Amino acid sequence: MRWKLLAAAATLGGLAPLPPAEALPAPRKVVAYDIRVTLEDAKRELSGSETLRWTNPSDVPVSELKVHLYWNAFRNNRSTFFRESGGRLRSDQADAEEGFGSIDLVSMTLDWSDLLPGARFESPDDGNPDDRTLLSAPLPAPVPPGGGAVLEIAWRSRIPKVFARAGYARDFYMIGQWYPKVAVFEPRGRRRRAEPGWNAHQYHAHSEFYSDWGDYRVAIALPERFVVASAGALVKETRGKGTKTFVYEQEAIHD
Repeated sequence: MRWKLLAAAATLGGLAPLPPAEALPAPRKVVAYDIRVTLEDAKRELSGSETLRWTNPSDVPVSELKVHLYWNAFRNNRSTFFRESGGRLRSDQADAEEGFGSIDLVSMTLDWSDLLPGARFESPDDGNPDDRTLLSAPLPAPVPPGGGAVLEIAWRSRIPKVFARAGYARDFYMIGQWYPKVAVFEPRGRRRRAEPGWNAHQYHAHSEFYSDWGDYRVAIALPERFVVASAGALVKETRGKGTKTFVYEQEAIHD
């Protein structure tokens, strides 16, 4: 349906219609996420773990992975996001007393190697030492061209009061850009790039999110009383002792 709507719009604008969906090349899937997350409503927290499968799309070996930890934009008023926005976004103002949120890695391993001791936060855009939205993790061995890496990551998040498309308001939660998310390693020729390399940036006040197409499987555990709206197809549902778990799957999507 999406492609039909786009094709109609293009025709009305005097442009050639888009080809039908079956004629479009499938996006190249570089990542796959298997995420398990629990909403701890009383604490306003998420506890999660994920299996991240990443494929090197380039013709050079990659010796480190860069991971977005977007909710650290709300960690304090010293993050790059807050420095740039002053705690405002459009007509919204962040709650300076109870509005802060964060995401902290508990563990990150690759082939039983602990990556956290060597990991470091980077601020490639402004050099802000207090920004923690981009993490660089050296790997025990480079990932060869076309090769893959499987990471096991666990984390805990403090949910911010709703602001900038994420957070809570009373008994409502808007959970966006909430998990450790690998950045984009662009191969030669992508966006006219002369050499392969990471396109990885901090969370800014006026920017969008950039990631590879991937497959997702997400299991969400939460109190029974909540209603869930999510991308993907609901493939499994279990309930017990006041809680429920929904499992969603979706292939070849951006997020």
